[in-house]
Amino acid sequence: MFKNLILIITIALTLTLRAQSDFAVGINGNVNFPNGKFTEYFGTGYGGDAHFLYLFGNSSIFSLSVGYNKFDLDLEAFNAKASELDPGLEFNVESSFSTIPILLGVKWYFLKQKNQSPYIMIEAGFYNYSFTLTGTAEDNTTGNNEAVTLPEIDEDGTETMLRVSAGYIFFIQKHWFLDFSVNYNVLTNAFTVDVPADPEDAEEISGAAQTLNYLSASAGVNYRF
Repeated sequence: MFKNLILIITIALTLTLRAQSDFAVGINGNVNFPNGKFTEYFGTGYGGDAHFLYLFGNSSIFSLSVGYNKFDLDLEAFNAKASELDPGLEFNVESSFSTIPILLGVKWYFLKQKNQSPYIMIEAGFYNYSFTLTGTAEDNTTGNNEAVTLPEIDEDGTETMLRVSAGYIFFIQKHWFLDFSVNYNVLTNAFTVDVPADPEDAEEISGAAQTLNYLSASAGVNYRF
């Protein structure tokens, strides 16, 4: 994956040398809000990305972005689900799901004005993920309150993803502009967790790979050479 990333960045830098006036770089910060199945056990996530922009035409921009996002397990929600299966079942676990998305995309401006412009954007690519889980489960209904150590999970890999965005840019100086956007992200084969009905069968918590999605709000600054 990282060899491919180096190749993509090399191509982007080559474009920079050929046409610096049409090249820009920037950074964004993200707040991520899980949807659907993703929101059952994971809370709000945070992250950011660095991006390289190549302007072509009057209203189009080619984009390469590399980012990082992390979501932590909502233990309260996890135990609430467990209590539905068994009122005496309680977990003490730590789990996180992090991604490094690497995306190529195109941004289109419309209703462009001198100092500002709305835009839409579509990106596709892949993300490297890391999913970890450690902890114990305890069944208080038996009276002995014996804790069961859950099998430790450390999964990683690379899958595909899609991001669709709508945003607004504000030109604040000759080379600087601010960028605000709302993004819809789709992750294929992303790992979540499952609550086992019986802590003696705690390996059932091993995670489930499925398509997940989340919304993100981004804000950043770009510099045009």
